[in-house]
Amino acid sequence: MDTSKTDILIKKREALIERFLSGDEPEFIEKHAVVIDEYIFTVFEQSIAARKMTISGTPFAIIALGGYGRKEQCIHSDIDLLILFKDTIPPEVEAFVQELLYPLWDARFEVGYAIRNISECLQMAFERFDILTTILDARFICGASLIYTSFMEKFRSDLAAKHLKNTLNYLFEHGEKRHFDFGDSTYLIAPNLKSGFGGLRDYHTLLWYAKIKSDIKTRRDLEYYGFLSYFEYLSLKEALTDVWKIRNFLHYITKRKCDTLHFDYQTELAGLLGYRSKKQNPDVERFLGDLHNRMDFLKQINQITFEDLFANRRIKKGTTEPYPTKTHGLIIKKRRLNFANTIVILQKPDLLLKIFLESGKRKIPLSIEARRIVSEFLHLVDDELKTNPACIKIFKQILSMSYWEFNVLNVMLATGILENFIPEFSAIVNKIQYNHYHLFPVDKHSIRCVQIINSFKERAEPTAYTLYYSIFKEVRNKNVLLFAALLHDIGKSNPAKEHSKTGASIAKPILERFKFNSTEIQDAVFLIENHLILAKTATRRDISDEETAVYMANKIGKIRLLRMLYLLTVADSKATGPKAWNDWTENLLKDLFLKTMGILKKGELASRKARHLIDKKKKDILQQLKKRWQEDEINKQLDSMSRRYLVYVPVQNIVDHINLYRHLGDKSFIWQIAKENGSDIRTVSICGKDKPGLYSKIAGVFFVNKLDIVASQAYSLGEEHVLDIFKVIPPKDRIFEKEKWEKAENDLIKAIEDDHFLDNEFKKIPRIIRVSSGQDPEPNTVRIDNETSSFFTIIEVFTYDFPGLLFSITNALYRSNVNVNVAMVSTKVDQVVDVFYVKSIENDAKIETKQGLEQIKNAILKSLPQIAAKEVSNEKN
Repeated sequence: MDTSKTDILIKKREALIERFLSGDEPEFIEKHAVVIDEYIFTVFEQSIAARKMTISGTPFAIIALGGYGRKEQCIHSDIDLLILFKDTIPPEVEAFVQELLYPLWDARFEVGYAIRNISECLQMAFERFDILTTILDARFICGASLIYTSFMEKFRSDLAAKHLKNTLNYLFEHGEKRHFDFGDSTYLIAPNLKSGFGGLRDYHTLLWYAKIKSDIKTRRDLEYYGFLSYFEYLSLKEALTDVWKIRNFLHYITKRKCDTLHFDYQTELAGLLGYRSKKQNPDVERFLGDLHNRMDFLKQINQITFEDLFANRRIKKGTTEPYPTKTHGLIIKKRRLNFANTIVILQKPDLLLKIFLESGKRKIPLSIEARRIVSEFLHLVDDELKTNPACIKIFKQILSMSYWEFNVLNVMLATGILENFIPEFSAIVNKIQYNHYHLFPVDKHSIRCVQIINSFKERAEPTAYTLYYSIFKEVRNKNVLLFAALLHDIGKSNPAKEHSKTGASIAKPILERFKFNSTEIQDAVFLIENHLILAKTATRRDISDEETAVYMANKIGKIRLLRMLYLLTVADSKATGPKAWNDWTENLLKDLFLKTMGILKKGELASRKARHLIDKKKKDILQQLKKRWQEDEINKQLDSMSRRYLVYVPVQNIVDHINLYRHLGDKSFIWQIAKENGSDIRTVSICGKDKPGLYSKIAGVFFVNKLDIVASQAYSLGEEHVLDIFKVIPPKDRIFEKEKWEKAENDLIKAIEDDHFLDNEFKKIPRIIRVSSGQDPEPNTVRIDNETSSFFTIIEVFTYDFPGLLFSITNALYRSNVNVNVAMVSTKVDQVVDVFYVKSIENDAKIETKQGLEQIKNAILKSLPQIAAKEVSNEKN
């Protein structure tokens, strides 16, 4: 097979890609399509099979479809071709296909093709709308041009006469489904550049609509035919240039067709595109901020299309004529809000806000023209308007009307009026937090928080939502809560500072400007400054210890603040993403809230209630165990147990633990493994003799046997025995799970007998971890808290997850003469936070000396791997 033509194509293509990567080929996608055109034309011109078909009276046209037809040929885009005959399709066409396509397939090009006559094509186009849209993009390459022109004329004639309504309905409905399937790319840290809301397909939909309505030929015709204004066209051109450039670089680094900008590719892309920080590292956050800005514009372009599509769908009789609203200067036309004219805005600038209030009240969106007008008249939002009490009242009403389903605040953000009315908000617009933890940019996340809090107005199905609903009803000043939600992350405008405190100082003058009184300002500032405290405490402290709730009650002080802080925490976590919000987090937060509320409401009565609960539990336990054990033995056992254990551990579990202890005998330990209901977690209850380093050895044995510890608690059983309760993810191979636990049990026996049994396992722990990050990765950090608990020193270890993490840290603690009583694991952005409640082995008390605390800190840091940024290639060839 002759490969000379494909060799020429490949060389031209590689040279073109080389120029693009070096920044010397701004029209890459068009020229890439032309290079492929040249190959096809050359093959056609030299093809004997093509010549035979033409001479025998069956000429054909070769037509480019889809993205290739639009001349949007990215590095690894498909090549879609149609070989079109007028009537009869001769058998010789197979020989031509071999000449044309086999060399391309051998060279690893992704080529799709169809061989059809005109009538077949027309039938399929109007039966399948996905084929119809590819034909809208059809472009003649070579062959019999008359066949192409007669086909397109017939296609357009049939479309206008018989299929226009169904086609417009398809564009509308398919667009809605696509947005549902792929999500809003302007909201996502890993956006889909093609199919998401704000992706290239939004532009394509406008293009198809314009081709259907006005038979436009080029992108520039969108302006000439009135689909876009001059400035909108220029913005579209800039947005498309940037998104196509990013898409091409994404194809280049993944070596395949790829449209989702996954987290792992973002650092390399930022470097390739020239985004650099002061330290010359790839500036991912600025890169993503610019991309989101471009995609936000493409989303607005889509809304222009949908506005026209909506107007062209069936409108109820009598609704086509505009009619006034109760607000003078605003009208409703075709189920969209409009300004009566622009002169009235100059006379009454507050209409720029009132139109959003009217939209929220009526659940009717602004027309695209109204949005354009708002953006063009932003200069009228001056200091006088921003401090006008009537306008402030309007904004507060708008804030309470923003829901996910009907998004008034988002439209205010898109038009620019939100940041004009609150200038401080502009610093977080399209502000990206580059990590796996936050799904949304800061501005969208803040608005999402407001929407979630507003959703608490309705009583929903899940039990938790009933709780949120009842708490929200008790909040007296809901405006304070909503403003705190909108402004809680405003301090992220300066990443160098702690955003909660910074945000509180930024928010205070805003709240003063919005005429809140001094008490309301104090409350809102407190909420913003402390919006992380409940989540941090719930996930990093032992909430079964009553001291934790007492500490929170003292910190918060007032019931009204606790209610608002809890709802803000829930909304903030839900708006952040699945790493911040799951069933486990939800239950921890609820428990901490209820316990703290109990202490704030009843004070010392909380302890009295706990005493009654313990007495009742003891009676139930005696009732269950009296047939097998002596009553005085059971009472002695119960008296040796901690109050914390008796309050928070269920009766049946206590019974199981006592039975476990009674069967211990002379063994060094005994354990019980139970499967949790509705969860893929095993609860391992280990009763054993209280020997130093037991926790570390258990962690080491679990590491050796690939059993991941999720959380743990430790309780004393008298002076000589302990009860360790671990939540563990079981082995992946469930068929041999029993054998795995038996091996782990034997390993633990050996580890307890031999202090050096696990020494060789440290070789399996990595000494360096490479982290994917657009910035310098966070260093390993150890923080020590000797204030929260009266009995324990609390150690927080911030690091990145790696196999053997708990084993490494707890072994360092053991070698430092420290005993672990409670261990918790939680997530902080990309890092993990391991929290340990510890006591000194020597005196069973908190570690108080500065020297002792420093030694522990250094021992932990020494046990952790070195953290380094993952190396990425920023070379362009």
